[in-house]
Amino acid sequence: MGLDRGDRNSEAARSLSRREFVRLLSAATAGAGFVGTALSGVALTTSQRAEAAEATADKLGKLPKRQLGKRMGKMMITPVILCQDWAPELYGPAIAQGVNFFHKAGYWNEQPPEVRKLPRESFYCDITVDSTPDHPDDEEMAYRQVTESLRKNGLKYYDIYRAHFGWKNLDALKTQRGTRRAFERLKKEGKVKYYGVSQHDYIPYPEIIAAHIEEGLIDSMQVFWSYETPKETQDIFDKAHKAGIGMTAMKVYAQGGRKMRGDQAMQAKMKAPGMIGRAGLRYALSVKGSDGKPIFDAAVTALRNFEQYEDNMGSFASKVAMADGFSHIA
Repeated sequence: MGLDRGDRNSEAARSLSRREFVRLLSAATAGAGFVGTALSGVALTTSQRAEAAEATADKLGKLPKRQLGKRMGKMMITPVILCQDWAPELYGPAIAQGVNFFHKAGYWNEQPPEVRKLPRESFYCDITVDSTPDHPDDEEMAYRQVTESLRKNGLKYYDIYRAHFGWKNLDALKTQRGTRRAFERLKKEGKVKYYGVSQHDYIPYPEIIAAHIEEGLIDSMQVFWSYETPKETQDIFDKAHKAGIGMTAMKVYAQGGRKMRGDQAMQAKMKAPGMIGRAGLRYALSVKGSDGKPIFDAAVTALRNFEQYEDNMGSFASKVAMADGFSHIA
């Protein structure tokens, strides 16, 4: 893939003259294909990568915004969010498309150039607090992760303090409160605003999510969700969203790609035949709860190159959705 770091370092990658690059880029942006496919196997210069990124963002169009739950004020974010472990060359086009939420920002030792030039109040970000599953009562470990990361990256504060991986059992959630105590200290100091969890399925989701809802402290929740998720799990996620919790889907492709790949009818319904990432995201972000509203406000997905980017970020992009005839639910 021409814009992917691995391919740029490949011996097989070839460079392009200015004329060749303009010709390929013009053809790709004018047609229905992906820019990334057209530039596959090409070693681009820094300026060519920036130009291709800008062209890609323009071709896809801006992303709409949705409110992330009801417990965090009017936090309006794009339905697909940026993750810290994306290929760095994808940050620029994502921001150009309007992406304004950065997941795992606590892992940045310094702000990426594309983020550094943004006013801090113009975007949202979270930190994933890693001590939660194995050291849920270690307040100082959680506190230090936040304060040390802010010292390094200069982000000033995190909008969401997210308990990474979540809790491994209900007793730890209810009695080992170090993760929560650290949050309360940090909030008083202005370093975090809202309390969230990235809950993995150590415990069956209907059980652990019900406990989160009952506890009443979680503002934002990130959970495994895909085309293969069973109904009883969908029902508890629906309940969480109706309780005002901001809901973000993760592992949409990793856990649902196989089933979506084998279901051409659903791909067609999602107006994305042959595009598994795009179809999966559209499905995940369109599934409605018992109140007729989407259960999930946003999704995060792992993107490694521009071809994946165009597939996934085209899911709700304005120009693509219009061309596809896909009517998303705001």
